[in-house]
Amino acid sequence: MVSHTNAPWTPLYARHLRRLGHELLVVSFHPDRLPGVDSVFVGAEPFDKYRNKSFFITRLPRVRRILARFRPDLVFAPYLVSNGLVAALLARGPVVVSACGGDVLAHPDHPLWRRRIHGRVVRLVCRRAHAVHAVSENLERALLGLGVAAGKIESFPIGVDLEIFRPDPAMPRPEALRLICTRSHAPVYDLPTLIRALELLHRSGRRFHCTFAGGGHLLESHREQVRAAGLEGRVDFTGQVPHGEIPALLRSADVYVSPSLSDGASASLLEALATGLLPVVTRIDANTPWIRDGETGLLFEPGNAEQLASCLGQSLADGALRERALRENRGVVEATAEIGETMRRMAALFERTLARYSGR
Repeated sequence: MVSHTNAPWTPLYARHLRRLGHELLVVSFHPDRLPGVDSVFVGAEPFDKYRNKSFFITRLPRVRRILARFRPDLVFAPYLVSNGLVAALLARGPVVVSACGGDVLAHPDHPLWRRRIHGRVVRLVCRRAHAVHAVSENLERALLGLGVAAGKIESFPIGVDLEIFRPDPAMPRPEALRLICTRSHAPVYDLPTLIRALELLHRSGRRFHCTFAGGGHLLESHREQVRAAGLEGRVDFTGQVPHGEIPALLRSADVYVSPSLSDGASASLLEALATGLLPVVTRIDANTPWIRDGETGLLFEPGNAEQLASCLGQSLADGALRERALRENRGVVEATAEIGETMRRMAALFERTLARYSGR
């Protein structure tokens, strides 16, 4: 598996593939280690995914040697334009790649030349791969729009471990006060819009506390924005936290917020739904299949801080809405994104890919 060890999906895949009896080696450009999982670090420290793009090319000879020693039956690479590119260029046997979100959905603010290069890389990786997994239907549509063969694509979410992500027995609380956002401090997640909305909420006199649980290169900039808005004491930043600590953080909150500009099937959203939180998220293709606006969550237009502030005020005041979200949203995750079932689907995809490759 060629996958960053700090990515939220890597420990999920690693843990469940091992549970299914597969021998697994993780090749990672990030230095984090996964307990109980064999891994090889091939990047550089300190890790900076925005500055170290060249390592995906300069480390190819080393990754080639690792693959030659391990002799994998199959190489699996989540995230097309980094890990997927490495796997597609090097693997001598069958390759399965996984489209996760930003690897396919090029940001609209990027210049045209960058979007064109991005599309060409995605097409190259998918052409060389033997199967392409997409974590959501909107990503499948995007891949088809780039010319990827429909017969190569299979779409289903990564999944959520429902034993770990479960509601607090005290939920829903009579009056909600606690908001949480588990998105990274990166441009695509548009956290400045959330901070502006919190400032508006504060000015309206509403009591609340918001936790930003995530790392990223814009963290200090967002801290400064919070200070400038006079929100110190109302907002705290955990920085990067291990994925194992996220369930407890979610259970300590009442409302989940994501101002993301684009997404696949957001694992953080599905985790929040499974935990019983009321979601307040952007009205984008990745989110709308999971939420009925005004019934099981609230949707707002991307970048609209005033609309977000209004939704947050409603989410904090409306106990009946939070109760309905708790009662219905976990069932949606149970029916379509339970980790055991999605991992069985992934293992079956691996088996079919191996069979086609070997001609069985």
